[in-house]
Amino acid sequence: MAATTTRGLSKIASTSPDYNNPLVTAHNSALDALDAWKAVEVDAASGAIASKEGSVFITKAGVAVMTLPLPTAGLPSAGGDDGRELTIITTGAYAHTVTTPAGGLNGASHIATFAAAVGNNIKLKAYNAVWYVESSIGITLS
Repeated sequence: MAATTTRGLSKIASTSPDYNNPLVTAHNSALDALDAWKAVEVDAASGAIASKEGSVFITKAGVAVMTLPLPTAGLPSAGGDDGRELTIITTGAYAHTVTTPAGGLNGASHIATFAAAVGNNIKLKAYNAVWYVESSIGITLS
């Protein structure tokens, strides 16, 4: 059997006669949450990174100057971002920068500079209003 990109999961269309059923609403909401957890943001220009979870691909042809807001302290159930993971990847060989407010990276740094190589990346995890580096390839913090 061939694999499908949706793994057999799909939302129930609003044109379905069952659309207003509470189980259908719960099903669609669960799929929305799954998509949000694995959100993909593509940034082709300098600016703010909007995502706090998922993957961000920097595709700008030239150096991108990006900003990343601090995560909100607390668990997601209480409106916070603790435990959320964000991976930022470059698809071009440019020395991009990602800047947070002071102390936003590991509690001491605030700028992540990418070496100019395709695929360089940084994986961040949010905790207590700080992004902590889980892993990185070709990244210098300052």
